[in-house]
Amino acid sequence: MKILLLYPPQWTPNSPYLALPLLSAQLKKHGYETEIKDINIEFFNHILTKDNLARRLCEARELFRTLGEEVTKNYPDAVEKFSSYSVKEQTMLLKFKRIAEILGGTPSPDETVEKAEEAVSVLKSKDKFYDPEALFAAKRTVQEALKIASLPFAPNEIIYDNYFGNPLLKMDWVNIDSQCKDKSVNMFIEYFEEEAKKIAANSCGLICISVPDLSQLIPALTLSRLIKQVADKPVAIGGNYITQNKADFMNHPEIFGEYCDYLMVGDGERSIIEAAEYAEGKRDITDVSNLVYLSGNEVICNPPADELNFREVAYADFDSLDFSLYFSPETVIPMQLSKGCYWGKCTFCDYYYGQQCYDTKKIPDVIDEIKHFMNKYGVKHFLFIDEAIPPKYYNKLADAILENNLEIYFYSFVRLEKGFTREVLDNLYKAGFRIGLWGYEAWSERIMKMMNKGIDLSERIRILRDSREAGIWNNGLFIMGYPTETREEIEKTISVVYEHRDIINSCTPSNFSLKKNAILMNFIGQNGLLGFETNGEFYTVLKDKIDGIPQSERREIRRQFHADYIEANKHCLWPINYSDTDHILLYLSKYTCDYVSGYRSEGNICLQFR
Repeated sequence: MKILLLYPPQWTPNSPYLALPLLSAQLKKHGYETEIKDINIEFFNHILTKDNLARRLCEARELFRTLGEEVTKNYPDAVEKFSSYSVKEQTMLLKFKRIAEILGGTPSPDETVEKAEEAVSVLKSKDKFYDPEALFAAKRTVQEALKIASLPFAPNEIIYDNYFGNPLLKMDWVNIDSQCKDKSVNMFIEYFEEEAKKIAANSCGLICISVPDLSQLIPALTLSRLIKQVADKPVAIGGNYITQNKADFMNHPEIFGEYCDYLMVGDGERSIIEAAEYAEGKRDITDVSNLVYLSGNEVICNPPADELNFREVAYADFDSLDFSLYFSPETVIPMQLSKGCYWGKCTFCDYYYGQQCYDTKKIPDVIDEIKHFMNKYGVKHFLFIDEAIPPKYYNKLADAILENNLEIYFYSFVRLEKGFTREVLDNLYKAGFRIGLWGYEAWSERIMKMMNKGIDLSERIRILRDSREAGIWNNGLFIMGYPTETREEIEKTISVVYEHRDIINSCTPSNFSLKKNAILMNFIGQNGLLGFETNGEFYTVLKDKIDGIPQSERREIRRQFHADYIEANKHCLWPINYSDTDHILLYLSKYTCDYVSGYRSEGNICLQFR
């Protein structure tokens, strides 16, 4: 039997995502034929064509005309009376406002339409990509082109690294269901209708859709519903987002039948095999671990799978993917060195939820896996997707890479632990480590204690300086607005970024997010966390009620810092980084950290997709 694995929009289109290649490898190991369709990257390539953009621009102009007449006639005081209108009316007014902004903006949308395909080709070109001026001009054009592609569907919008549904609606099932069916705001329906027909003709016996993030929920459900309409094949939806919201999905039996047949939660390496065996009639449905399904009128969740021996997991299978479709001239292969997090105690984190206990691959196995990918796919760039890699383990891996004379370049998340000495960092650089995503988080010792990071705060700047002097690009991760954090404390964190620009090459400033499955949820009523409100049951981030600065004010502080920092570094490459780390890695592997961090454009080169 053949299993079809689908990866829906929206995800950053720079490189393949690891989840489905891992599942494909496990299925093949057990004798199943598989095919992966990265519909995310196919969709990005489709919507950025000149023909599609010209059509969307034409539709937007017609909407501007018709909506303009309606607004002028029936909503002359729209700004003053906006809150008094129905959600439907507010949505229409937001659509008109967004269209007016883009049609009257700079650059002209017609110019963007003409440049879009060339801009995408620059991102894929081994020659033009490595010219910073050409690259960032192309990025700007792609950014503007995505606005045009989204325009007829406003206020819903796709950007390079996110998808936003209607901001007026909570993420409740009735609103999700509505957006999945409404062609006036859902930009995926037309494209997915054709995809669904192709999938229906596929010889597969089971269809699995992966949803790692909230940005993929509406696209994934739109796709699954259309598949169910035309294909007589079982559809299962899984991924981290489904796991995080298992209880909420189980409260809505109406999902089953119209949108899917099954949900799969938790780690899928073993469950996917059992699901395939069930689809073949070799196993009873009650024996498929982690499976959620409708039995009569009751939603059932089967027990979890036994803990996986991580060292027995097959190497990820990327055979079905066309690397030339991705928006990078060279592929960055994601690899997983460990399961779980070896610290796993940060109060703001929900990574532990649904994960098995911490486990690591043996170093020789990692080396064999790297060689496998290098030989099979001709790659030399890697992302180790682990939440954190211990200094001792990383140093041993660096030794093994050097002993095997592997010319590779890689990056990962790392904790600011004192075990990252100058000697270790020098060794890592020699082995190809080029970017550290370091969780600095906050300046305040009080706040860091509440976060329970478990690191020696006095070592943080030393590590960053040693790392930078070793030749490594430091991307600092900062959280602003933790419960009870004062404005002064947030400003001290901001000053760290400005004062250490020489060793913090780029930063990722984030608003504090109260995640529904975070450890912190166990401390409601303590440490300044008074409670929360939901943005809808399917939203994984809650509206926190805290003793301290209101959430809206904290978000504005972060937003203003972001804007000011971009302006202060507008001639630089990547002073703020959310989703461009693969591209930074490619630059660092071709040039040096000194070149990339020291590059200064005569113009305003800096931009961010978010």
